Amino acid sequence: MVYFLAAAAALGLWLVLLAVLSFTTRNPAVDPAPPTSELGDESPALVDLITGDWRLCDEAASATLLDLAARGAVQIEEIGPELSLVRLRTPSAPLAPYEKLVLDHVASLATDGVVATGALAEGARDVGHWWKSFRKKVIAEAREKGLSRPRWSRAHALVLTVAALVPAGALGVAVSATADADHEGAGFGAAFLGLAVLSALMGKINGERGTAEGARAAGRWMGVREHLATGGFADRPAAAVTIWGRHMAYAAALGLAGRAVTSLPISVPADDRRAWSDYGGMWHVVDVRYPRRILWGRPPMPVMFGGLVAGLAVGFWLWLFGIVAKATLDWPAAFVMPVAYLGGAVAAAVPITLALADLTTRTEVEGQIVRLRAFQVGGSDNPTYAYWVALDDGRRREVKALGIGEARWRPLAEGDRVRARIARRLGWIHEIEVVERSRHRAAPSYEDTGERLLDAPENLGEVPLRAPKEERDGPAALVTPADLRRALGIEVGAAGPYSEALPTPAWLAVRSCRYRTTGGTPVTVDVHASAGARGGYLMVLGHLLTRVEGREVPGVGGAAMLYPGVVAARTAEGTFAIHVHSPAGPPPPAALVELARTAAARLDGRSPVA
Repeated sequence: MVYFLAAAAALGLWLVLLAVLSFTTRNPAVDPAPPTSELGDESPALVDLITGDWRLCDEAASATLLDLAARGAVQIEEIGPELSLVRLRTPSAPLAPYEKLVLDHVASLATDGVVATGALAEGARDVGHWWKSFRKKVIAEAREKGLSRPRWSRAHALVLTVAALVPAGALGVAVSATADADHEGAGFGAAFLGLAVLSALMGKINGERGTAEGARAAGRWMGVREHLATGGFADRPAAAVTIWGRHMAYAAALGLAGRAVTSLPISVPADDRRAWSDYGGMWHVVDVRYPRRILWGRPPMPVMFGGLVAGLAVGFWLWLFGIVAKATLDWPAAFVMPVAYLGGAVAAAVPITLALADLTTRTEVEGQIVRLRAFQVGGSDNPTYAYWVALDDGRRREVKALGIGEARWRPLAEGDRVRARIARRLGWIHEIEVVERSRHRAAPSYEDTGERLLDAPENLGEVPLRAPKEERDGPAALVTPADLRRALGIEVGAAGPYSEALPTPAWLAVRSCRYRTTGGTPVTVDVHASAGARGGYLMVLGHLLTRVEGREVPGVGGAAMLYPGVVAARTAEGTFAIHVHSPAGPPPPAALVELARTAAARLDGRSPVA
């Protein structure tokens, strides 16, 4: 008992520590500014984040699409009271990664560059994964702009984890001291489980928190919100963005344009029972029903067997009812067996007749798959599933989903145009052939474009996601072609090998890569990285290459040195050097410092790859 009391005391102290750190890392207070119509530089998605207590809400994706419409990347048209269309246009300016994610999803759904707004929930995608990728991209930009940061710093996480070892270990000792000889490993298991639970609690509380700059920006946008609240955006359709421009997008991000957000269901899962289809050339709604699997959605042979079983069961219960009725109600004995036989025959005849008819005559249909679903129908330890396919054949707006075997169901995708042979009376697909593969299969990938390096939780209930260290400090991960385009104004290809000899000692393990311009002036950019204490030797690489005394650059990593065409920096994770060689001479020092600042942040895992 003493051991468990000690473990409880240790747990209580750890919870106090967690509460103290949670209080000290809470979001800063936001003081709303006076009402104003002046919009800031932050995108609607960033505004949604910082004005929502640094939690990204569902309307951020819809607000982003409205902003793309206001900026001319797409056009939203209201065709009728129940139909609006999104038309793709060519963006006139570069898009942020999360904006491109939204635009790519719209493009993947469009037919001839057009998609119905209600169909934006369609597509063969994992919405949860898509949303995590969108969220991380928004957080990445928020951190780059200094508007947010992780709630737990490395020091916080280290202190909490080390402190959690005490109550977890105390629990393990308590269990070991009270366990019998047959459970020698119970203490270790209890300690491991206790540490896992406390780590999960840490992750649950973790999330984004605002900076002082973020709080100032949020206050300014709260003033914008107060101004927009008088604009009557709540009942305006999404197509109103053509009149109201970016004010409509920001109204959506600030929770003031509910109708427009609802009509642009980008970040919500597709409805099982309501699908959008463009089969036949025009976008339309298809209502999907999933009938009860008594006779519908089953193959003919099991239905025939089930009919025999049903006939026997009905006949037995009618016979038993007849016996009781004869004894209590003077039911004629001559009716007992005929009624039982007749009832059993009728109960068996219906499913058997339907099954035989479907075995001898099968119907061929063509259409587009609008829903693929698998629903659990039995078993918890070893569950079984019913597999459904809903086909839009272009002739009706309400369809009944058809049953299909798992082996034929697996290779299909929503949007596939298929030819199927079906048992029409039982709703079972015997054979199915893909005539035209779904365009969703070739949709642009929404995998993370480097923001996996961001030390941010995928959601507020998960622990930070980090890339392996060998990926984080690799030279090609520190500087990307997008960085060089932004800082130096050059277009380069993918990173290639660096084959020249560096003027460094043999014991210094250096990983290097080289970028080359794809046109115009032949410029090369070499990136060198090394880990460990010895890696600090790279700080003098600029002097070895240029024979010029460098100057220190404050605010970049732990230390940084700048030379003509070369910059080097050291952080707690390693050291790197960037060498730009151009026939036109060294680039401006500010451009090199910007590259170094980006690479240093990435090396520490604090900034995403652009």
